[in-house]
Parts: sequence; C-alpha cells; structure tokens
Amino acid sequence: MLKILGRVWMWNALPNGRHAYFFNVWAGRALSKNKFRAQLSADLTQVFAALERGEVNARIAARLPLARVSDAVRLAESGTVAGKVVLIP
Repeated sequence: MLKILGRVWMWNALPNGRHAYFFNVWAGRALSKNKFRAQLSADLTQVFAALERGEVNARIAARLPLARVSDAVRLAESGTVAGKVVLIP
C-alpha cells in the first residue's frame, strides 16, 4: 500500500501537469443508503467526465471474443497480464 501511495505522490509531484487520484466506490457504504448513492453518483460522474475528456485511459492486455469467456477469466486471474482483459461480443 505504501508503494502505491508513494507512486501517486511521485506522479503528482512531476512537472508535467498530470495528477493521480483514488476513487473508491465502496468507501461510503457505511453512510446511509441515500448519502452513499449520492456520493457514488458524484464520484462516478467525475470519473466518466475524465474518461470523456481523455484524461483517463485503460491499459488493455487482451481482447477476446465472448465465446472464450473461460479463457478470459483464467487470463485475468492468472496475474500474468499488465492491464485489463476485454470481452468482445
């Protein structure tokens, strides 16, 4: 955990103007249901807006057809890929 926090601090200290933020969609689950839903909505709105602006991108390790879902799950759980495994319909 400290290694990840150190990386985020380093990224934020770089002079390139880019910043890293954590979003934990489950952090507010101890709140009342309505407060949690409102906070989740606000957080996801920020995340999707950043995606739309191109500020966030995902590293994709593999794209597999939906027919190979078992292979995709095995690959994702193997811990050998750097990135996401995407299923294509």
